[in-house]
Amino acid sequence: MRVIASFVTAVLSFSLCGTAQANTYGSVEPLANPAVIDTGPLRDQPLKVREAFATRLLQCGIVSRVVDALSSTGAITTINDLNTHFAVGAGGFAGSTNPSYVYTVIDNGPNAANAGDVKVLTDSLGYVMSQGSAFLLDADNPSSFDFPAKYVVLNFDTPPPLARSAELFKAVGRIDPELFETDTSGYTQYGRAYLSLQSFVPEAQFIAGYVRAAAEFGVEYTPIVNGKPSLFRGGAAFPGNDWTLNTRGEEYLSRIPPQSHRALGRIRAFHLRATQEVLRRLEHHDNRSHDDVVSFECR
Repeated sequence: MRVIASFVTAVLSFSLCGTAQANTYGSVEPLANPAVIDTGPLRDQPLKVREAFATRLLQCGIVSRVVDALSSTGAITTINDLNTHFAVGAGGFAGSTNPSYVYTVIDNGPNAANAGDVKVLTDSLGYVMSQGSAFLLDADNPSSFDFPAKYVVLNFDTPPPLARSAELFKAVGRIDPELFETDTSGYTQYGRAYLSLQSFVPEAQFIAGYVRAAAEFGVEYTPIVNGKPSLFRGGAAFPGNDWTLNTRGEEYLSRIPPQSHRALGRIRAFHLRATQEVLRRLEHHDNRSHDDVVSFECR
């Protein structure tokens, strides 16, 4: 699969309640886990700088390299350009927003990707980018992944800038801090859709907070069932690795076919080199533009 730069600004305009095809969704952040490398100076940069870093990595083919490595070694057989689409989107967790690689997968019909391949792809992206965890959601099958999940979708009219999604997340936190700065509070942006799993609060409280946020922001709350705000039901997972204990990503690797490990290791090494280069530039950037700071070579 060749993911070209245009995917960065691709319009993934869908409402999760209205699509009959693309109904598995994933998300992986490109900023390495702090237990692997101290990315604090990059995480402390404005969102536009972190977005530029993610965009540059995507332009360098970080995602397509992973897909190609898995496909060429036979670890996956059903992921292709027709059923899987990637973009840089916003991802929020515990009160902060970072750029993420978000992807939509058609998992039914004649050209469907199977769930096993989606899991391997997600684990591989998490491993390559040294993530503590990634995110998977089957939009309408509660038994697809690790646990059933309820979630809400707020639809913008058009895909918003990442900063606009972050503002919506902050508005949610102003309305109800229990939906914002906790270790179960988060969201992922897929095109014009802002998706949030129910955090550890009562259903009525979660719905009320997001109904109010939708009204304040002028976005569409979904689902509405029999005229009342409700929640979608699907299946979710957060596959991950504890990098403080498993410093080589053993948890991810245990779920990835071994014939792909060497190729993925090389891609991970590139990701860490690129991250270290950006961190060095941030330390000595002086008057460099933000674009210059993240304009590393794709090697």
